[in-house]
Amino acid sequence: MTDLSAVVTTTLLAEQNKASVSAMLDAILETPLTPMEANQAKSYMEQIASRAADDEGAKIELFQLMEMKNQHTTYVMRVALFSNNKAIGLDVMDAENGQFFVPERCPVVELQATTLN
Repeated sequence: MTDLSAVVTTTLLAEQNKASVSAMLDAILETPLTPMEANQAKSYMEQIASRAADDEGAKIELFQLMEMKNQHTTYVMRVALFSNNKAIGLDVMDAENGQFFVPERCPVVELQATTLN
């Protein structure tokens, strides 16, 4: 079984992908956001990720929550990593008040391939 922490470290958290992941958060925050209860947001957004993966001809490798800062606010963003080295930004939670938001559009970004030494 693949160590999921290693997958996250070498993809979503890799230095060469920080700009892409940050751009996903920015893109989400620029779209209209709908407040939603946490479990409802999770279920709904996982369905969106499944459809997006199917459209890409890929499978979902994992879902990951990532804490990110944008200007003066901290957010927790749910991200789905696809088997084709792409990721989709899903719902976000305002870390200060715990409110979950579902974006109107979910951006998909291509991640840089990892290199092993």
